[in-house]
Amino acid sequence: MSFLDYFMTPDGLQELDPDTVEKKAVEDGTVLVDVRTRPEYNGGHIANSKHIPLGSVKDHLSVLPRDQKYILICATGHRSRAAGAIFLKNGFVNVSHLKGGMGSWKRSGKSIEK
Repeated sequence: MSFLDYFMTPDGLQELDPDTVEKKAVEDGTVLVDVRTRPEYNGGHIANSKHIPLGSVKDHLSVLPRDQKYILICATGHRSRAAGAIFLKNGFVNVSHLKGGMGSWKRSGKSIEK
């Protein structure tokens, strides 16, 4: 993973606002993946999100179905962008991330679970 993966949106990665994530989260086959650290995740996350810290994303790719829709989440959008690059480089095609991360989610008044 390159340092630039944190700041450049890779080709094929869709950027979604909180309202769109909220709508897509209930669609069949959509998996929310939170790539933050365990303490960040435990401090509040989007309901039904799967916790896979960025550092272990590569270790989980072999067990994740490539035909599902993935929405990646972090605190600010940088780590989810980097995770998106990893997903896309490994053959996943329907990958998006929450632009602005949990910060934008909270600012928009969306609910979180602890």
